[in-house]
Amino acid sequence: MSYSISEQDTIQVLEVNSLLNEYDNKEILLDVQSRIEKGLNKCVVDLSKLDFMNSVGLNFLINVMTKSRKSGGELAVANASTQVIKLLEVTRLKPLFTLKSSVAEALSAVSK
Repeated sequence: MSYSISEQDTIQVLEVNSLLNEYDNKEILLDVQSRIEKGLNKCVVDLSKLDFMNSVGLNFLINVMTKSRKSGGELAVANASTQVIKLLEVTRLKPLFTLKSSVAEALSAVSK
């Protein structure tokens, strides 16, 4: 499996191993959406196992952020690699995301 989701209070913590495959990403999004519908509208996406991301991964992050915010929640991204941060900068999407260097910091950011 390319991901795992755990729950910390009312926050879902999503750890992904790859975001390069749209088919797999749709499966993850369905899982995230079902949890949002159950009230877990705050999300932390842990990218610690992900060195590389392309436009498919960017689309995934945007989708999770949109789903969270539409339900009154928030998204924080933890452990983004230098390459992922550069990709967010080049695409001018970096200001849209709350980037934190650890899951603990990301949990703190979305639990406010």
